[in-house]
Amino acid sequence: MQAFAVMLLPTALIPCWYSMISRVERQVNLNSQDFHSKLHYEIENTEKFLHPINSSATNLAGVLKLSLNGTKLSFSMIETKVAPLLFQAWSTIPYLSQISYTGLEGLFFSYYTGQNQTLAVYSNSSYNSRSSAPNVKKNLSCYIQHVNHETGELYGNSIECPSLNLVSKRWFQEALNSPNGYASLETGWNNSQDLILLSSARINGEGVISLGFSAQLLTTRFTSIDRQGGSLYLATKDGKVLIEELKNTHMVLAGNMVSVQLMKPNGEKKVLGNVSCIIKDGSPRASTLNIQGTEYMFYCSSLDIVGVQSVYVLAFPQKGLVSLVRKNWIVALALLIVIITSMVVSILSFAYIFVRAAKREMHLCAALIKQMEATQQAERKSMNKSLAFASASHDVRASLAGLTGLIEMCYEEANPGSELETNLRQMDTCAKDLLGLLNSILDTSKIEAGKMQLEEEEFDLAQLLEDVVDLYHPVGIKKGVDVVLDPYDGSAIKFSQVKGDRGKLKQILCNLLSNAVKFTCEGHVTVRTWVRKPSLQNSIIASSHNGLMKYLQCLFHKSNEAYNDLEAMNAAQQDPNAMEFVFEVDDTGNGIPKEKHISVFENYVQVKETALGQGGTGLGLGIVQSLVRLMHGDISIVDKEIGEKGTCFRFNVILSTCDNVSCNNTKAEDLEMVDGSHIPELTLSTPSPGLWLRTSSSKLTVHSTPSPKVTTSHVVLLIQNNERRRTSQRFMENLSIKVSVAKQWEHLPSTLQKIKHKENHSCHNSLGKSDLSSPSGYLSSSASNNSSGVEKDVPLSSMDGSNYMLSVFKRTTPKFASSFILIVIDACAGPFLELCRIVAEFKKGLHNATCKVVWLEKPTMRNINFKHIEEDLVDPNDVVISKPFHGSRLYQVVRLLPEFGGTLQGNSSKLKEEIKFQAEKVPKDPSSSRSKPRSPPSNGILTKEQEIQEIGNSNDEKPLSGKKLLVADDNVLLRKLTVAGLLKLGAIAETCVNGQEALDLVCKGLSDQRKLGASNILPYDYVLMDCEMPMMNGYEATKQIRKMEKSYGVHIPIIALTAHTSGGEAKVAIEAGMDVHLGKPLKKEHLLEAIRYIDTK
Repeated sequence: MQAFAVMLLPTALIPCWYSMISRVERQVNLNSQDFHSKLHYEIENTEKFLHPINSSATNLAGVLKLSLNGTKLSFSMIETKVAPLLFQAWSTIPYLSQISYTGLEGLFFSYYTGQNQTLAVYSNSSYNSRSSAPNVKKNLSCYIQHVNHETGELYGNSIECPSLNLVSKRWFQEALNSPNGYASLETGWNNSQDLILLSSARINGEGVISLGFSAQLLTTRFTSIDRQGGSLYLATKDGKVLIEELKNTHMVLAGNMVSVQLMKPNGEKKVLGNVSCIIKDGSPRASTLNIQGTEYMFYCSSLDIVGVQSVYVLAFPQKGLVSLVRKNWIVALALLIVIITSMVVSILSFAYIFVRAAKREMHLCAALIKQMEATQQAERKSMNKSLAFASASHDVRASLAGLTGLIEMCYEEANPGSELETNLRQMDTCAKDLLGLLNSILDTSKIEAGKMQLEEEEFDLAQLLEDVVDLYHPVGIKKGVDVVLDPYDGSAIKFSQVKGDRGKLKQILCNLLSNAVKFTCEGHVTVRTWVRKPSLQNSIIASSHNGLMKYLQCLFHKSNEAYNDLEAMNAAQQDPNAMEFVFEVDDTGNGIPKEKHISVFENYVQVKETALGQGGTGLGLGIVQSLVRLMHGDISIVDKEIGEKGTCFRFNVILSTCDNVSCNNTKAEDLEMVDGSHIPELTLSTPSPGLWLRTSSSKLTVHSTPSPKVTTSHVVLLIQNNERRRTSQRFMENLSIKVSVAKQWEHLPSTLQKIKHKENHSCHNSLGKSDLSSPSGYLSSSASNNSSGVEKDVPLSSMDGSNYMLSVFKRTTPKFASSFILIVIDACAGPFLELCRIVAEFKKGLHNATCKVVWLEKPTMRNINFKHIEEDLVDPNDVVISKPFHGSRLYQVVRLLPEFGGTLQGNSSKLKEEIKFQAEKVPKDPSSSRSKPRSPPSNGILTKEQEIQEIGNSNDEKPLSGKKLLVADDNVLLRKLTVAGLLKLGAIAETCVNGQEALDLVCKGLSDQRKLGASNILPYDYVLMDCEMPMMNGYEATKQIRKMEKSYGVHIPIIALTAHTSGGEAKVAIEAGMDVHLGKPLKKEHLLEAIRYIDTK
């Protein structure tokens, strides 16, 4: 029954469908009529627009009539009075192609356009108009002459032309006899015989002024109207056709009717019908005619063009919606019947399909419900995971902060220079690196969202580089890879005190160095840096494709992001203390294929050829690139020479040097670099023409100076690793130190024998060849593996002031003439006992020279034991230092030389067990490297006591004696550490576990002070408030305390404590009303500095 109803429904809809089609047809007809009415309206508006031209001739004739005042015209008067008015009208009236004055007696003057120039035609002879001699009228002379189109003056030779005989023209006679003027369609006087609409008017019955308007220009106004595919027919009422667009047709005007005729190919004409031009109800009547199988709608109406009575006809083919509806409604009806028939056939199949589909839909709905529930559950789990991870990240930070605090407490129990202190320092570094790793993972989202901000602080860049390299050196040693810090040209030492984001720079270096050690199985990993003046061009070129696109976007597209980046670069470039620091991390691993040099910086991308068998997420280099660009630089992989192994990452950042090291004090040539490389320009002086230096610098200036007799030291290097030996040798030779190298311990006796022989046969030392046993061209391989400099030989002597090494390590003249020999021996290079015997044998026969030995040993293996060695093989002046031999250890060894402040005599009373430069270099406080930079002592070592004394600005061991502090922290361990630190500083500490308790204690304290009559005395000198606590967090507790303080008229200093160290947390704390923001664990020097800041504020 339902299926039958479905079949009857379309049948019942057929009358409705037919009625709807009829309404559509009527509506289309109405729309078509509206369009035709609008088109008729536009034609009438065009007619009205041209209407002012109709009276131009009459108005000009009136002006001439007043000007002449009844005077009979001669040709001279025509030239002086009529011609100027004609030219003025010629220049101002639009669409004008000719203008003329014609006298009754034959005098004639006219301007017209011919061959794209203005010409004048005139007749200066006359006849008696009353004479009946026809030959006189026909023989009047006529001339053509060029006209100046600006002034109207005639120039050039006149050319005689045939007589125009205008007086006999019909339009002349009609205009002469008509007081209102006369208009007609005539032929122009130019050679092309163009049609013109001529408007004429008489002057005192003696002459006629006529204005000829180009019919082509005027009709263009009508043809430019959008007719939506319609054709236009325009003709004067006397039958002259102006426009005829309908092909193969001809129209004939007869009264108020237009006869439409079909033109056959044989020339015959067939009348198709008539179109009425009678206006009905304000619009022309429509007539339908069939032309060659196409129905046309014709509309006819009269028109006045420049006074010429005309008729226009519009013809529209019925190919639009009306014709489509009329032709297709029968087809549509047939299709509808076919559809009904098909539905009858299909309804039976539908019933079967419907049953199966219903069952299937039920199963799908059940599966969809389960999927939706699973999706909602996954979303809840994801949300819970995010919340749990955010909470866990704080807990991890707090745990790491507690671990760091415990390590700091253990420092005081460890002896200076002991292995325990070294282990504690490494533990502290690892804990901080774990915290930094957690921060980097959490900051990935900030980087992607563009919300990462730089945290400016002052720090020692050279110390940072050494700390990072020392951190990964033990990891590399375990794999047989040496991690080397190359001092390179010394510019990083000179400009070591800088201001910038230390944490992000360390994160970049740690990530690159970690990858280098991880993917290098043999050889070495070298870290080097140098300084150059920042320039916008270098920044854009160094930033490769991305930076260049940003620069171009800023220039051409005004991209906001690119513009902001460019503004930041300009700001850094205009900073007088801003310098560009370039870093390289070079390894000898498997290397990265050249085609992967760009994609390797994308997130979650790893190079399979390199990372095979290694872990990792592929996030590291993507984060590194984002951080480098945040610091106004860029990172790339440097192409190595053919045959060289490994990968060299190079990146540059902009940092500000501190005030004590100003860039303005550095000569411009000190920072000038060779194009495409980082080799500095060297200016050398040479005392001897026979001494040479092999260098890849193409900017080398040589000065020949007399050779002064200066006592110089001699250094002998026995170091296992080739790269470390090369960098150490180059560093010392740049300081004008004579260096000899023994690559193996078996070569050491011969090297020392050569030195002994030379020393014993000379009374003073002069600078000789730089290497007695190694190839002289060791510097032919630049520190940068892609150096493009051209090698050349130049004389060698002492460096002048353009050398960074000599600007940092000041040379002095020793007060003694004895030579000094320093032997640096890697204790792992050979049998220790044999090495001691070789050195002892060398010292025995040495005259006029003093010798000191520096032993290098592994920090984790004590293979140097002087107790089992004969006393005659041991020198009490020998020094033992821990590897790696670079950075401050290398500098301390250089300062053992007399010309750099060292002494010849040592303490011979007893042998020093061990001298740890590492212990001297790093203060006991593990955070000292992050504290504010200070002017170091003369030996470059800052002790913990000096540091705390400066920060606390107090010589008292307990600077907080008598102070009462409230500690609010929910973490038991951190609360315990904080209280222990406060007690050591002499303070009285009171604790609570949440913000509500802190608020209650402060409220009670203020109330008690008011009861005692001492409302201006604070219950607590300072409040240490943890930011994240249960019940009430530190932010809310601080806001409540600030509100309560207003009624007491006091202000209690509140110091925020949080495991989060980002700038955003500090900003929130300050906005909540806290005075200072400190990170956990609480360090005494930071607390004292914060208290001093609060007291001075």
